[in-house]
Amino acid sequence: MELPFSLPTYDDRLRRVRARMAAQGLDGLVVSMPDVVHWLTGVSSVGYLWPQALVIDAGDGEPEYVTRTTEEPGVHMLSWLRAPRVYDIATEDAIEVIADTVRGHGLDQATVGIELGAFTLLPGNWDRLRALLPGVRWVDATDLVPEERLIKSAAEIAYQTQAAEMADYAMEQVFAAVRPGISETALAGIASRALGEAGSEFAAIPPMVVSGERSAMVHAMASRRTLSRGDVVCVEFAGVVHRYHAVLMRTVVVGEPTPRVREVAECVGRATEAAIAASGPGAPAPAPDDACNAVLAELDLVRRRCHRIGYSLGVAYPPGWLEPMTLVEGDPHLLAPGMSFTIEPNLHLPDDGFGIKMGDTVLCTPQGARSLSRLPHDLYIAN
Repeated sequence: MELPFSLPTYDDRLRRVRARMAAQGLDGLVVSMPDVVHWLTGVSSVGYLWPQALVIDAGDGEPEYVTRTTEEPGVHMLSWLRAPRVYDIATEDAIEVIADTVRGHGLDQATVGIELGAFTLLPGNWDRLRALLPGVRWVDATDLVPEERLIKSAAEIAYQTQAAEMADYAMEQVFAAVRPGISETALAGIASRALGEAGSEFAAIPPMVVSGERSAMVHAMASRRTLSRGDVVCVEFAGVVHRYHAVLMRTVVVGEPTPRVREVAECVGRATEAAIAASGPGAPAPAPDDACNAVLAELDLVRRRCHRIGYSLGVAYPPGWLEPMTLVEGDPHLLAPGMSFTIEPNLHLPDDGFGIKMGDTVLCTPQGARSLSRLPHDLYIAN
């Protein structure tokens, strides 16, 4: 077996999830999101493009994982599961197999949690599953496991710290490559290569690079556009270790920046640091956002915000890397030691013809919050 954690760690995770199930009155739980399945079992593949399910009952036995035959060797190599239930996509109906597995755990007349917010639960498959199991009382449990993941262990933080170091290395490689005539796609490729050189796994979102007037989009994929002097370039990607992500965002200028770019970037840098300083233990989730906006208001930039200030992240697979806590008004979480999240006060200024991207992965500790990146919150100038 190739597992990122010890077997007792997975036993403890399963115990904690079953305690949450009991607290919510659930007899069973059916999960299909790849990050959830991985966190509980170690399974790691792109097989979630086909129907899959991890069926957990209230007992103390092994959950039963349903997947296609192609994934079986990986299940045995990469997880602690001993007896997955595999189906042949050419001859078997995956949803019927999942329904039969639920029955086999005595849950066909029970209260069962399911991830209604999962992209892995297609509407047609959900309709069929309910029709095949009419006696089940289904309850939305989309966040049941992700909520248990918000506070990371020391081992998880160590992986995320390694991922942040890889991201720093890759960003420095991108900085060194920025020059007139190079394309956005080439810079994205340099980021990918550098991440691979550093040992990073594939990320849930590919590297994003936008330049010139396209930088005002801030959050977009690279194009074939080539850079010219004076261009603002926004870059974002993540380092990944054992699926733990550390996101990093910075802005580069090709040559001398305009005074407007300089003043906006300087303000965003101070806003980033204010948000991090406001992210200590016990702070309500919106506190970093409030601290950020207090600085951005100096230049009337709050209305130029194009993104929430941040969100929890950890284990992730394509197509996204968000965990349920978001640092916005109305989120009920209180920040606590062991939580990791992004701080990213990104701005779009289409009237000025540019955007600014600045963001780190931040760790809340008993002593306060700190960035996992060693790179300063400054505008980088590529001469």
